[in-house]
Amino acid sequence: MLFSNNVLEFVIPKAVANKVLSRANMSSDSEENVRLNAEWATSLAEDFLKRLGYKGSLLPKKVSLAGEKYLVEVELKKRTAKVQIDTKTREIKEYEIQEVETESGFSLSKRNRFLLIGVSVTIIVVVVLKLMNIF
Repeated sequence: MLFSNNVLEFVIPKAVANKVLSRANMSSDSEENVRLNAEWATSLAEDFLKRLGYKGSLLPKKVSLAGEKYLVEVELKKRTAKVQIDTKTREIKEYEIQEVETESGFSLSKRNRFLLIGVSVTIIVVVVLKLMNIF
């Protein structure tokens, strides 16, 4: 905060200030004249998902235009989100969040793999030593 001539001013980052000012200066006429493109659609979808609570890494995978709607696919940690945005009204018309299917039905974490390998090696060593009458 800066104090000058008994006026309290807040210092905010330039990028945030420009974004806020550009949105404030836009009239409804200029919003209608600016056509929604893939970049805007992706940004709207990401903002929407963040408002829903998905704050982790959002990775846009695909944007397609189908008639008057953009379909944006965004990859979340273990899910995929599909968001439909109307090009004229810029409204989110529909969204769907699906669990990502694993490639194989049997998957182990690194820790469990090492544990399984360690137990297997131990059993093999004990069997070999038993066969050699050492153990």
